[in-house]
Amino acid sequence: MKKRLLFLVAVFCFLGLGVQAQSTMSKGQLVGSARVGFSNHGVPIDLALDYGVASGFINGNAAVSVGGEVGVYMYDEIDGGLGMHLSLGARGNFHYEFVNNLDTYIGLNLGLLGRNFAMGGQLGARYYFGNIGVNLEFGLGSSNNGAIGVSYKF
Repeated sequence: MKKRLLFLVAVFCFLGLGVQAQSTMSKGQLVGSARVGFSNHGVPIDLALDYGVASGFINGNAAVSVGGEVGVYMYDEIDGGLGMHLSLGARGNFHYEFVNNLDTYIGLNLGLLGRNFAMGGQLGARYYFGNIGVNLEFGLGSSNNGAIGVSYKF
C-alpha cells in the first residue's frame, strides 16, 4: 500500500513539472463530495465538504481548505449480522493544481469513528469536467482506507 501511495505522489509531481495551471480550489469555493470505499473499519460511505479559506500562492496554484465529513461504516458482526459505525469529523487540506482541472490535495482529519476518537490524514485528487468531478482519496496513518466518488463545485 505504501509503495502505491508513493507512486501516486510521484506521478502527480512529474505530471506538473513546468505546467502553469488555473485554480480548481480557491478562496470562497465550496466543494462537496460523495464517496464509497474500503477501510479496516468496514465499508465507508461518506459525504464531505471543503471550503477554500486561502488561495493564489505558490505561482497561483495552491490553496488551503477546511471542512467536515460525515459517514457510515458498515461491517460484518462476529455473529453474522451487519454492524455500523457512524463517523463525524473535521478536515483541513492543502491543494496544489499540477495540471489543469486536476486538484491534488493532502490534509489532516480529526473526529469520531463510532465511540472512538480518530485522527489521520488523506491524500487525494479530483479531476473536474466543468463543475462536476471524479474523486479518489486515500487515508494516511492508522485509517488505511480509500474511496472513490464524485465531487461538485458550488
